[in-house]
Amino acid sequence: MISAPHIEVLDDLVETLNAPLLHLGKATITAAWILKLVGFVALTVLTARLVRNRFVGAVLRRTHLDEGARYASARIAGYVVWCIAALIGLPLLGLDLSSLMVALGAIGVGIGFGLQHNADNFVSGLILLFERPIKVGDRIQLSDLVGTVREIRARVTLVVTNENLQILLPNSELVRNRVVNLSNQDRMVRFRFRIGVSYGSDVEEVRQILMAIAAANPRILEAPAPEVLFMGFGDSSLDFDLRVATREAIHFPDILRSEIYFAAWHAFKERGIEIPFPQRDLHIRSIPDAWQREAPSPTPLAEVGGDERGR
Repeated sequence: MISAPHIEVLDDLVETLNAPLLHLGKATITAAWILKLVGFVALTVLTARLVRNRFVGAVLRRTHLDEGARYASARIAGYVVWCIAALIGLPLLGLDLSSLMVALGAIGVGIGFGLQHNADNFVSGLILLFERPIKVGDRIQLSDLVGTVREIRARVTLVVTNENLQILLPNSELVRNRVVNLSNQDRMVRFRFRIGVSYGSDVEEVRQILMAIAAANPRILEAPAPEVLFMGFGDSSLDFDLRVATREAIHFPDILRSEIYFAAWHAFKERGIEIPFPQRDLHIRSIPDAWQREAPSPTPLAEVGGDERGR
């Protein structure tokens, strides 16, 4: 049996937890109510996370949807859980939704200017998830930034570059600015490599060498087939473009570029084909008389320590 002193302690604890702290509409805020709210939020977080993981892992992985579509569906499912929890749980906690909306509206007028950027990014995140101009796994280019989309969060989008740098981009920048999606519909991307050779080179031999280099690289697709274009006559070189298609090297184009240039260097060196470098020849046809008058006259060797034979 519980002794009388313990009963008194429990009664004091219950009285403290149920003591009114403030009133929000018809609801009375107490310490017990706050504990219930914390438990409700924690349960909602766990439920939303469980729905996202199970929804992606157990259901969507069995479909033919790509990674980006599965990710967007899981995120939207998590937001739906939060909306349902708010509609069902808040009345159970004694909160009148109409009074709550009035209170939130009054608060929003005061802090709206401070949170307008966060609200803008959140709405932009919803646009990215629903319209899907970019998806998780897409290769994008924004100004000088090129990287792979790894995660679209409520406020920011995580982009990883070739240098493995993680860039957090506000969602609003991806909606407002011009973004180039390099792999929106198809993971196949075309690259071109500019290569110059000396003017004495056999252009047909150069074309055959570049085609052989493309055929020997396992990262380059056979269809569409590689092609070599003669782009013109440069200042000191004949300029060619090797154009290839790849799916594997979409996330590391610099590695493919290095492989192509290494192979071209060795192949040209074996065939005796020169890769020129810019140079300029200066021809002096005459020296102006003014320059000759200003030029210092030669100093006799005797004046600088020379012997008599220098005279």
